[in-house]
Amino acid sequence: MEKTKLKKSNLPLSGLASELYREIAKIPVVDAHEHLPREKERCDKKIDVTTLFSHYCKGDLEASGLLQGPEQEEFFDTSKPLMKRWKKAKPYLEAIRYGSYAYPAFAYVRDILGIDDINEKTVEVISKRLQADNQKGIYKKIIQDICNIECSIQCKTDEVENDQDFFYYLCLDKATNINSKEDIIAFEKTNDVCIYKLKDYVNALRSFVAKQKKAGSVGLKIAAAYDRSIEFPEVPASEAEKIFAKLRAKVSGVISTAETEMLGNYLIRREIEACIDNNLPVVIHTGYQAGNRNDIRNARAIHLWSLLASYPKARFDLFHGSFPYVEDMVVLGKYFENVSLNMCWMHIMSPEISRRALSEWLDAVPVTKIFAFGGDYSVPEKIYGHLQLARMNVAVVLADKILQGRMVESNALRIARLVFNENPKQWYKMNKTFLFQL
Repeated sequence: MEKTKLKKSNLPLSGLASELYREIAKIPVVDAHEHLPREKERCDKKIDVTTLFSHYCKGDLEASGLLQGPEQEEFFDTSKPLMKRWKKAKPYLEAIRYGSYAYPAFAYVRDILGIDDINEKTVEVISKRLQADNQKGIYKKIIQDICNIECSIQCKTDEVENDQDFFYYLCLDKATNINSKEDIIAFEKTNDVCIYKLKDYVNALRSFVAKQKKAGSVGLKIAAAYDRSIEFPEVPASEAEKIFAKLRAKVSGVISTAETEMLGNYLIRREIEACIDNNLPVVIHTGYQAGNRNDIRNARAIHLWSLLASYPKARFDLFHGSFPYVEDMVVLGKYFENVSLNMCWMHIMSPEISRRALSEWLDAVPVTKIFAFGGDYSVPEKIYGHLQLARMNVAVVLADKILQGRMVESNALRIARLVFNENPKQWYKMNKTFLFQL
Protein backbone atom coordinates (compact mmCIF):
# COMPACT_ATOMS: atom_id res chain seq x y z
CA MET A 1 0.00 0.00 0.00
CA GLU A 2 1.34 3.38 -1.02
CA LYS A 3 2.38 5.52 1.95
CA THR A 4 0.20 8.59 2.35
CA LYS A 5 1.77 12.04 2.23
CA LEU A 6 0.06 14.12 4.86
CA LYS A 7 -1.25 17.53 4.02
CA LYS A 8 -0.59 20.07 6.76
CA SER A 9 -3.93 20.76 8.40
CA ASN A 10 -5.08 24.22 9.37
CA LEU A 11 -5.77 23.65 13.05
CA PRO A 12 -7.52 26.48 14.92
CA LEU A 13 -4.72 26.79 17.47
CA SER A 14 -2.14 29.49 18.02
CA GLY A 15 0.58 30.44 20.42
CA LEU A 16 1.33 28.12 23.33
CA ALA A 17 -1.53 25.71 22.54
CA SER A 18 -0.19 25.25 19.00
CA GLU A 19 3.32 24.57 20.31
CA LEU A 20 2.00 22.02 22.80
CA TYR A 21 -0.10 20.34 20.10
CA ARG A 22 2.95 19.75 17.92
CA GLU A 23 4.79 18.10 20.82
CA ILE A 24 1.76 16.12 21.97
CA ALA A 25 1.33 14.70 18.45
CA LYS A 26 4.76 13.06 18.86
CA ILE A 27 3.60 11.04 21.89
CA PRO A 28 2.64 7.43 20.98
CA VAL A 29 -1.00 6.96 21.97
CA VAL A 30 -2.69 4.12 23.82
CA ASP A 31 -6.13 4.11 22.22
CA ALA A 32 -8.26 3.09 25.21
CA HIS A 33 -11.36 1.89 23.34
CA GLU A 34 -12.42 0.87 19.83
CA HIS A 35 -15.08 -1.30 18.14
CA LEU A 36 -13.31 -2.21 14.91
CA PRO A 37 -14.34 -5.31 12.95
CA ARG A 38 -11.67 -7.76 11.85
CA GLU A 39 -9.58 -6.18 9.14
CA LYS A 40 -10.60 -8.87 6.64
CA GLU A 41 -14.29 -8.18 7.32
CA ARG A 42 -13.68 -4.50 6.69
CA CYS A 43 -11.68 -5.10 3.50
CA ASP A 44 -14.31 -7.47 2.10
CA LYS A 45 -16.90 -4.68 2.16
CA LYS A 46 -17.39 -2.08 -0.53
CA ILE A 47 -17.05 1.36 0.99
CA ASP A 48 -17.54 4.89 -0.26
CA VAL A 49 -17.80 8.42 1.08
CA THR A 50 -21.01 7.57 2.97
CA THR A 51 -18.99 5.19 5.15
CA LEU A 52 -17.38 8.27 6.70
CA PHE A 53 -20.82 9.32 7.96
CA SER A 54 -21.73 5.96 9.49
CA HIS A 55 -21.58 4.93 13.14
CA TYR A 56 -22.27 7.91 15.44
CA CYS A 57 -23.28 10.24 12.62
CA LYS A 58 -26.34 8.06 12.18
CA GLY A 59 -27.73 9.49 15.40
CA ASP A 60 -27.18 13.06 14.23
CA LEU A 61 -28.72 12.27 10.84
CA GLU A 62 -31.81 10.95 12.61
CA ALA A 63 -31.94 14.04 14.81
CA SER A 64 -31.87 16.15 11.63
CA GLY A 65 -34.77 14.20 10.11
CA LEU A 66 -33.20 11.28 8.21
CA LEU A 67 -34.63 8.50 10.34
CA GLN A 68 -32.75 5.31 11.06
CA GLY A 69 -34.33 2.42 9.22
CA PRO A 70 -35.06 2.16 5.48
CA GLU A 71 -34.26 5.84 4.80
CA GLN A 72 -30.78 5.67 6.29
CA GLU A 73 -30.14 2.16 5.02
CA GLU A 74 -30.67 3.43 1.50
CA PHE A 75 -28.13 6.22 2.02
CA PHE A 76 -25.47 3.79 3.26
CA ASP A 77 -26.16 1.10 0.64
CA THR A 78 -22.95 1.13 -1.40
CA SER A 79 -24.45 -1.21 -4.02
CA LYS A 80 -26.62 1.65 -5.30
CA PRO A 81 -25.51 4.67 -7.36
CA LEU A 82 -23.71 7.17 -5.14
CA MET A 83 -24.89 10.49 -6.55
CA LYS A 84 -28.57 9.69 -6.19
CA ARG A 85 -28.05 8.70 -2.57
CA TRP A 86 -25.88 11.75 -1.87
CA LYS A 87 -28.31 14.28 -3.35
CA LYS A 88 -31.24 12.79 -1.44
CA ALA A 89 -29.38 13.00 1.89
CA LYS A 90 -27.70 16.36 1.20
CA PRO A 91 -30.06 18.52 3.34
CA TYR A 92 -29.45 16.29 6.35
CA LEU A 93 -25.69 16.15 5.80
CA GLU A 94 -25.60 19.94 5.62
CA ALA A 95 -27.48 20.09 8.91
CA ILE A 96 -24.85 18.01 10.74
CA ARG A 97 -21.63 18.93 8.92
CA TYR A 98 -20.47 21.45 11.52
CA GLY A 99 -21.11 19.14 14.46
CA SER A 100 -18.29 17.28 16.14
CA TYR A 101 -19.64 13.86 15.11
CA ALA A 102 -19.10 14.85 11.47
CA TYR A 103 -15.71 16.48 12.04
CA PRO A 104 -13.62 13.28 11.65
CA ALA A 105 -15.01 12.69 8.14
CA PHE A 106 -13.94 16.12 6.92
CA ALA A 107 -10.60 15.97 8.77
CA TYR A 108 -9.63 12.67 7.13
CA VAL A 109 -10.58 13.86 3.66
CA ARG A 110 -8.77 17.16 4.13
CA ASP A 111 -5.56 15.98 5.79
CA ILE A 112 -5.09 12.42 4.53
CA LEU A 113 -6.70 12.45 1.10
CA GLY A 114 -5.73 16.07 0.43
CA ILE A 115 -9.22 17.10 -0.72
CA ASP A 116 -10.54 20.35 0.71
CA ASP A 117 -14.21 19.48 1.10
CA ILE A 118 -16.84 16.76 0.82
CA ASN A 119 -19.47 17.85 -1.69
CA GLU A 120 -21.13 16.81 -4.95
CA LYS A 121 -17.97 17.63 -6.90
CA THR A 122 -15.68 15.48 -4.73
CA VAL A 123 -17.71 12.51 -3.45
CA GLU A 124 -16.88 10.28 -6.43
CA VAL A 125 -13.13 10.77 -6.22
CA ILE A 126 -13.19 10.46 -2.43
CA SER A 127 -15.05 7.17 -2.76
CA LYS A 128 -12.52 5.81 -5.25
CA ARG A 129 -9.64 6.76 -2.96
CA LEU A 130 -11.27 5.16 0.07
CA GLN A 131 -12.01 1.93 -1.77
CA ALA A 132 -8.49 1.77 -3.23
CA ASP A 133 -7.04 1.98 0.27
CA ASN A 134 -9.46 -0.62 1.65
CA GLN A 135 -7.04 -3.53 1.56
CA LYS A 136 -4.90 -5.60 3.87
CA GLY A 137 -2.69 -3.37 5.99
CA ILE A 138 -5.18 -0.51 6.26
CA TYR A 139 -5.41 -0.80 10.06
CA LYS A 140 -1.67 -0.47 10.54
CA LYS A 141 -1.52 2.35 8.01
CA ILE A 142 -4.23 4.46 9.62
CA ILE A 143 -3.87 3.55 13.29
CA GLN A 144 -0.12 3.28 13.68
CA ASP A 145 1.49 5.07 10.74
CA ILE A 146 -0.89 8.02 10.41
CA CYS A 147 -2.30 8.40 13.93
CA ASN A 148 0.83 7.38 15.90
CA ILE A 149 -1.21 4.98 18.02
CA GLU A 150 1.00 2.43 19.74
CA CYS A 151 -1.77 0.00 20.67
CA SER A 152 -5.54 -0.17 20.82
CA ILE A 153 -8.03 -1.81 23.19
CA GLN A 154 -10.85 -3.42 21.22
CA CYS A 155 -14.32 -4.41 22.35
CA LYS A 156 -15.56 -6.89 19.81
CA THR A 157 -16.75 -10.44 20.59
CA ASP A 158 -16.85 -13.11 23.27
CA GLU A 159 -13.50 -14.43 22.12
CA VAL A 160 -10.11 -12.80 22.45
CA GLU A 161 -8.87 -12.43 18.91
CA ASN A 162 -5.51 -11.80 17.31
CA ASP A 163 -6.46 -9.62 14.37
CA GLN A 164 -3.59 -7.14 14.79
CA ASP A 165 -0.48 -7.51 16.90
CA PHE A 166 -1.13 -4.07 18.43
CA PHE A 167 -4.71 -4.92 19.53
CA TYR A 168 -5.74 -5.78 23.08
CA TYR A 169 -9.24 -6.98 23.93
CA LEU A 170 -12.01 -6.53 26.48
CA CYS A 171 -14.35 -9.40 27.28
CA LEU A 172 -18.05 -8.69 27.75
CA ASP A 173 -20.30 -8.80 30.81
CA LYS A 174 -22.39 -11.96 31.24
CA ALA A 175 -24.25 -10.97 34.40
CA THR A 176 -26.79 -8.34 33.38
CA ASN A 177 -29.90 -8.49 31.20
CA ILE A 178 -30.47 -12.23 31.67
CA ASN A 179 -34.22 -12.54 31.15
CA SER A 180 -34.82 -15.73 29.21
CA LYS A 181 -34.08 -19.42 29.37
CA GLU A 182 -32.23 -19.01 26.08
CA ASP A 183 -29.73 -16.67 27.76
CA ILE A 184 -28.83 -19.41 30.23
CA ILE A 185 -28.60 -22.07 27.53
CA ALA A 186 -26.30 -19.84 25.45
CA PHE A 187 -24.01 -19.30 28.45
CA GLU A 188 -23.97 -23.06 29.08
CA LYS A 189 -22.77 -23.65 25.51
CA THR A 190 -20.16 -20.91 25.72
CA ASN A 191 -18.65 -22.39 28.88
CA ASP A 192 -19.39 -26.08 28.22
CA VAL A 193 -21.19 -26.47 31.57
CA CYS A 194 -24.64 -27.39 32.87
CA ILE A 195 -26.47 -24.70 34.82
CA TYR A 196 -29.37 -25.74 37.03
CA LYS A 197 -29.23 -23.39 39.98
CA LEU A 198 -28.02 -19.89 40.72
CA LYS A 199 -24.79 -21.18 42.24
CA ASP A 200 -24.07 -23.01 38.98
CA TYR A 201 -24.38 -19.74 37.06
CA VAL A 202 -22.10 -17.99 39.55
CA ASN A 203 -19.50 -20.73 39.18
CA ALA A 204 -19.79 -20.45 35.40
CA LEU A 205 -19.24 -16.69 35.67
CA ARG A 206 -16.08 -17.27 37.67
CA SER A 207 -14.85 -19.80 35.12
CA PHE A 208 -15.68 -17.43 32.24
CA VAL A 209 -13.72 -14.54 33.76
CA ALA A 210 -10.73 -16.76 34.53
CA LYS A 211 -10.70 -18.16 30.98
CA GLN A 212 -10.95 -14.72 29.44
CA LYS A 213 -8.07 -13.44 31.55
CA LYS A 214 -5.96 -16.46 30.60
CA ALA A 215 -6.81 -15.91 26.93
CA GLY A 216 -5.48 -12.36 27.12
CA SER A 217 -8.39 -10.07 27.99
CA VAL A 218 -7.22 -6.89 29.68
CA GLY A 219 -10.62 -5.99 31.13
CA LEU A 220 -14.33 -6.84 31.33
CA LYS A 221 -16.86 -4.37 29.94
CA ILE A 222 -20.32 -3.71 31.39
CA ALA A 223 -22.67 -1.80 29.04
CA ALA A 224 -25.86 -2.19 31.09
CA ALA A 225 -26.65 1.53 30.79
CA TYR A 226 -28.28 0.86 27.43
CA ASP A 227 -30.97 -1.28 29.08
CA ARG A 228 -31.33 -0.20 32.71
CA SER A 229 -30.01 2.00 35.51
CA ILE A 230 -26.38 1.43 36.43
CA GLU A 231 -27.21 1.47 40.11
CA PHE A 232 -26.55 -2.10 41.28
CA PRO A 233 -27.70 -2.50 44.90
CA GLU A 234 -26.91 -5.72 46.73
CA VAL A 235 -29.65 -8.37 46.50
CA PRO A 236 -29.88 -11.24 49.00
CA ALA A 237 -28.90 -14.57 47.52
CA SER A 238 -32.26 -16.03 48.58
CA GLU A 239 -34.16 -13.46 46.48
CA ALA A 240 -31.89 -13.96 43.47
CA GLU A 241 -32.30 -17.74 43.81
CA LYS A 242 -36.10 -17.45 43.67
CA ILE A 243 -35.93 -15.40 40.48
CA PHE A 244 -33.40 -17.74 38.88
CA ALA A 245 -35.46 -20.81 39.77
CA LYS A 246 -38.55 -19.17 38.26
CA LEU A 247 -36.62 -18.40 35.07
CA ARG A 248 -35.15 -21.88 34.80
CA ALA A 249 -38.44 -23.64 35.48
CA LYS A 250 -40.59 -21.80 32.95
CA VAL A 251 -41.11 -23.39 29.57
CA SER A 252 -41.23 -19.93 28.02
CA GLY A 253 -38.31 -18.86 30.18
CA VAL A 254 -39.14 -15.18 30.64
CA ILE A 255 -39.12 -12.97 33.74
CA SER A 256 -40.22 -9.39 34.33
CA THR A 257 -38.05 -6.30 33.88
CA ALA A 258 -37.91 -5.77 37.67
CA GLU A 259 -36.88 -9.39 38.21
CA THR A 260 -34.26 -9.13 35.45
CA GLU A 261 -32.73 -6.11 37.19
CA MET A 262 -32.72 -7.81 40.60
CA LEU A 263 -31.02 -10.91 39.20
CA GLY A 264 -28.54 -8.71 37.38
CA ASN A 265 -27.80 -6.76 40.56
CA TYR A 266 -26.87 -9.99 42.32
CA LEU A 267 -24.86 -11.51 39.49
CA ILE A 268 -22.90 -8.40 38.55
CA ARG A 269 -21.44 -8.26 42.02
CA ARG A 270 -20.36 -11.89 41.75
CA GLU A 271 -18.84 -11.09 38.36
CA ILE A 272 -16.87 -8.18 39.82
CA GLU A 273 -15.64 -10.46 42.61
CA ALA A 274 -14.39 -12.84 39.93
CA CYS A 275 -12.59 -9.92 38.26
CA ILE A 276 -10.92 -9.08 41.57
CA ASP A 277 -9.77 -12.69 41.95
CA ASN A 278 -8.29 -12.57 38.44
CA ASN A 279 -6.85 -9.04 38.69
CA LEU A 280 -8.98 -7.95 35.75
CA PRO A 281 -10.18 -4.31 35.49
CA VAL A 282 -13.92 -3.67 35.29
CA VAL A 283 -15.00 -1.26 32.54
CA ILE A 284 -18.39 0.45 32.91
CA HIS A 285 -20.24 2.51 30.31
CA THR A 286 -21.46 5.77 31.81
CA GLY A 287 -23.31 8.69 30.27
CA TYR A 288 -24.58 9.15 26.75
CA GLN A 289 -25.84 6.06 24.93
CA ALA A 290 -25.29 5.66 21.19
CA GLY A 291 -28.34 6.09 19.04
CA ASN A 292 -31.45 8.09 19.85
CA ARG A 293 -34.29 8.06 22.36
CA ASN A 294 -32.53 6.19 25.15
CA ASP A 295 -32.93 7.23 28.79
CA ILE A 296 -29.85 9.21 29.82
CA ARG A 297 -31.01 9.19 33.43
CA ASN A 298 -30.07 5.51 33.66
CA ALA A 299 -26.45 6.19 32.80
CA ARG A 300 -25.26 8.82 35.29
CA ALA A 301 -22.03 7.68 36.90
CA ILE A 302 -23.16 8.83 40.34
CA HIS A 303 -25.49 5.77 40.38
CA LEU A 304 -22.36 3.63 40.78
CA TRP A 305 -21.57 5.01 44.23
CA SER A 306 -22.58 1.97 46.31
CA LEU A 307 -20.98 -0.46 43.87
CA LEU A 308 -17.65 1.37 43.87
CA ALA A 309 -17.70 1.66 47.64
CA SER A 310 -18.40 -2.07 48.00
CA TYR A 311 -15.31 -3.18 46.08
CA PRO A 312 -12.17 -1.22 47.01
CA LYS A 313 -9.98 -4.01 45.61
CA ALA A 314 -11.51 -3.83 42.13
CA ARG A 315 -10.15 -1.51 39.41
CA PHE A 316 -12.95 0.40 37.70
CA ASP A 317 -12.41 2.26 34.43
CA LEU A 318 -15.42 4.53 33.91
CA PHE A 319 -16.03 5.27 30.22
CA HIS A 320 -17.29 8.42 28.50
CA GLY A 321 -17.10 10.84 31.43
CA SER A 322 -20.76 10.35 32.41
CA PHE A 323 -21.40 12.75 29.52
CA PRO A 324 -23.03 15.24 29.75
CA TYR A 325 -22.87 14.98 33.56
CA VAL A 326 -19.09 15.28 33.63
CA GLU A 327 -19.06 16.69 37.16
CA ASP A 328 -20.10 13.25 38.44
CA MET A 329 -16.62 12.04 37.56
CA VAL A 330 -14.90 14.71 39.63
CA VAL A 331 -16.16 13.33 42.91
CA LEU A 332 -15.87 9.65 41.90
CA GLY A 333 -12.29 10.08 40.72
CA LYS A 334 -11.43 12.07 43.82
CA TYR A 335 -13.11 9.83 46.40
CA PHE A 336 -12.25 6.39 45.05
CA GLU A 337 -8.62 5.34 44.63
CA ASN A 338 -9.69 2.42 42.40
CA VAL A 339 -11.53 4.53 39.79
CA SER A 340 -10.06 5.86 36.53
CA LEU A 341 -11.71 8.37 34.21
CA ASN A 342 -11.67 7.41 30.53
CA MET A 343 -12.38 10.09 27.89
CA CYS A 344 -13.10 7.59 25.11
CA TRP A 345 -15.82 8.88 22.75
CA MET A 346 -16.01 12.21 24.60
CA HIS A 347 -14.12 14.53 22.24
CA ILE A 348 -16.58 13.95 19.39
CA MET A 349 -19.58 14.23 21.71
CA SER A 350 -18.56 17.82 22.38
CA PRO A 351 -15.04 19.27 22.28
CA GLU A 352 -16.23 22.17 24.47
CA ILE A 353 -17.65 19.95 27.22
CA SER A 354 -14.60 17.68 26.97
CA ARG A 355 -12.21 20.58 27.55
CA ARG A 356 -14.23 21.72 30.54
CA ALA A 357 -14.30 18.18 31.92
CA LEU A 358 -10.55 17.68 31.50
CA SER A 359 -9.76 21.02 33.14
CA GLU A 360 -11.97 20.21 36.14
CA TRP A 361 -10.58 16.69 36.42
CA LEU A 362 -7.01 17.96 36.39
CA ASP A 363 -7.95 20.36 39.19
CA ALA A 364 -9.52 17.69 41.39
CA VAL A 365 -8.34 14.20 40.41
CA PRO A 366 -4.84 12.67 40.51
CA VAL A 367 -3.41 13.00 37.00
CA THR A 368 -2.43 9.32 36.97
CA LYS A 369 -6.11 8.32 36.78
CA ILE A 370 -7.13 10.13 33.57
CA PHE A 371 -7.06 8.52 30.10
CA ALA A 372 -7.23 11.07 27.28
CA PHE A 373 -8.36 9.08 24.26
CA GLY A 374 -10.37 6.22 22.89
CA GLY A 375 -11.80 6.51 19.39
CA ASP A 376 -14.74 4.19 20.14
CA TYR A 377 -15.25 3.69 16.40
CA SER A 378 -16.12 0.91 13.95
CA VAL A 379 -14.70 3.00 11.07
CA PRO A 380 -10.88 3.26 11.16
CA GLU A 381 -10.63 6.44 9.06
CA LYS A 382 -12.62 8.36 11.66
CA ILE A 383 -10.11 7.63 14.42
CA TYR A 384 -7.78 10.21 12.86
CA GLY A 385 -10.10 13.19 13.27
CA HIS A 386 -11.23 12.12 16.72
CA LEU A 387 -7.64 11.88 17.91
CA GLN A 388 -6.94 15.28 16.38
CA LEU A 389 -9.74 16.76 18.49
CA ALA A 390 -8.40 14.99 21.58
CA ARG A 391 -4.89 16.35 21.06
CA MET A 392 -6.25 19.86 20.48
CA ASN A 393 -8.38 19.67 23.63
CA VAL A 394 -5.50 18.50 25.79
CA ALA A 395 -3.20 21.16 24.32
CA VAL A 396 -5.71 23.95 24.97
CA VAL A 397 -6.40 22.86 28.54
CA LEU A 398 -2.71 22.45 29.42
CA ALA A 399 -1.83 25.79 27.79
CA ASP A 400 -4.44 27.43 29.99
CA LYS A 401 -2.94 25.80 33.11
CA ILE A 402 0.49 27.12 32.12
CA LEU A 403 -0.86 30.63 31.61
CA GLN A 404 -2.46 30.43 35.05
CA GLY A 405 0.98 29.72 36.51
CA ARG A 406 -0.03 26.22 37.60
CA MET A 407 2.77 24.46 35.72
CA VAL A 408 5.50 24.97 33.15
CA GLU A 409 5.66 23.51 29.65
CA SER A 410 7.77 20.50 30.64
CA ASN A 411 5.18 19.60 33.31
CA ALA A 412 2.39 19.91 30.75
CA LEU A 413 4.10 17.60 28.29
CA ARG A 414 4.74 15.08 31.05
CA ILE A 415 1.03 15.15 31.89
CA ALA A 416 0.19 14.70 28.21
CA ARG A 417 2.38 11.60 28.07
CA LEU A 418 0.65 10.22 31.15
CA VAL A 419 -2.91 10.72 29.93
CA PHE A 420 -2.24 9.60 26.34
CA ASN A 421 0.06 6.67 27.05
CA GLU A 422 1.33 5.66 30.47
CA ASN A 423 -1.86 5.85 32.53
CA PRO A 424 -3.93 3.34 30.51
CA LYS A 425 -0.89 1.08 30.17
CA GLN A 426 -0.50 0.96 33.93
CA TRP A 427 -4.20 0.56 34.69
CA TYR A 428 -4.63 -2.30 32.24
CA LYS A 429 -1.24 -3.84 33.13
CA MET A 430 -0.04 -3.52 29.56
CA ASN A 431 3.54 -3.05 30.68
CA LYS A 432 5.60 -4.05 33.69
CA THR A 433 7.29 -0.79 34.61
CA PHE A 434 5.85 2.59 35.48
CA LEU A 435 7.56 5.67 36.80
CA PHE A 436 5.66 8.85 37.57
CA GLN A 437 7.76 12.01 37.60
CA LEU A 438 6.94 15.65 37.10
